Amino acid sequence: MVGPVDWDNLVLDPCQNAFGEEVQWISSLYPDPISVTGIFDNGYKAMPLEIVDGLSPTHVTTADARLGVQISQFVSEPQQGDIFLIRGKQYRVREVQPDSHGAADILLNKADGENALSGHVPRKNSGITPDDY
Repeated sequence: MVGPVDWDNLVLDPCQNAFGEEVQWISSLYPDPISVTGIFDNGYKAMPLEIVDGLSPTHVTTADARLGVQISQFVSEPQQGDIFLIRGKQYRVREVQPDSHGAADILLNKADGENALSGHVPRKNSGITPDDY
């Protein structure tokens, strides 16, 4: 414990137990996937647009996939480029944002079209928006 409150045991553990789900972490440092618990959110957020003269503002949203994790679950901290398998879909770590209490918000990019082992991204031009993107 560092400080007056043991955030890891008193706050983060109960939150992960109540709201978390098991996900697979594929790190570039370890050969096998590792199971961890995280709180997944794939909600929508407003996307800021620059207003051009003569046009009225348009409301645009984008998906914002993220995983809230307890850092103490990991052998080493997740890194940009690592893969998470969540609810049958593959996500690549865009950014890891640790807080000052032992948790981190991991921002994710959808990576279903990638081969997790080689990083190869097959090109498809179907002209439609993928589900849940």
